[in-house]
Amino acid sequence: MRARRGRRTFVDEMCTRTSVELAPDPELAVAAKVAIVAHFSQHSLVSLSMRRLVSELSSNGYRCIVVSTSPAGPLEWPDGVPPGTAVLRRANEGYDFGSWAVGLELYPEARRARHVILTNDSMAGPFEQIGPLLAAFESAPTDVWAVTDSHQLTHHLQSYFVGFNGGVLDESPWRRFFRGVHHHEEKMDIVMRYELGLMRVCRTEGYPWTVQYRASDVGVGLENPTLAGWRQLLSLGFPFVKRTIITDPSTAPGGDQVAAVIRRKYGTELSDWI
Repeated sequence: MRARRGRRTFVDEMCTRTSVELAPDPELAVAAKVAIVAHFSQHSLVSLSMRRLVSELSSNGYRCIVVSTSPAGPLEWPDGVPPGTAVLRRANEGYDFGSWAVGLELYPEARRARHVILTNDSMAGPFEQIGPLLAAFESAPTDVWAVTDSHQLTHHLQSYFVGFNGGVLDESPWRRFFRGVHHHEEKMDIVMRYELGLMRVCRTEGYPWTVQYRASDVGVGLENPTLAGWRQLLSLGFPFVKRTIITDPSTAPGGDQVAAVIRRKYGTELSDWI
């Protein structure tokens, strides 16, 4: 990593303590599509959800950089690591934004890719192919795209699956944003500073955005659409459900029915995916 003048940042420190478990494909330097996937698990076995997500991204032409904060390891991929996938291991600090910042800092060529997706393993699924979803992102006429938005707290893009078009991540506003990520003990601090911060950058710097499934379309008002609107999102063709609903069904209306709905709709057992 390049030496920098002045005081070292959190991202600098994280990069020095990040190890490469699986080096990236040499074609990452010229890749048109890159995905940085934040991963956490207490176990070395990679979940079916994570394996399927990375596999779907890979099969649609994305070079994937998995940044894992798992304390276990090495990571086990029963079906083999999808082609073009790199695996980084770092300390569990900074949440998903820390992982994305480290991936972008260590592999700056990813910033310049035509299409860049930042995503994480907070969803169970995908239960079917996501080629159409990725095509919607790649054809979006805007610099920034997100699967869902939310009016909870204030209007913002939900950060679990966000895309950036045209190499805009290499521009100074986004470089400053991700270089400015710090560790915070409270997850709400991450939401306030960084998830809401994505929208602040869009608005203050003039980056237009598109949302695939708007909260107004899902009909959840000021609630989180991935929780309050999980049924509606499935009916609209979004083949994921929030893992939080599985671990705590009380967080969503009808949360105790999610396994039955997934079984009926996709013919699979939800317990196999987490």
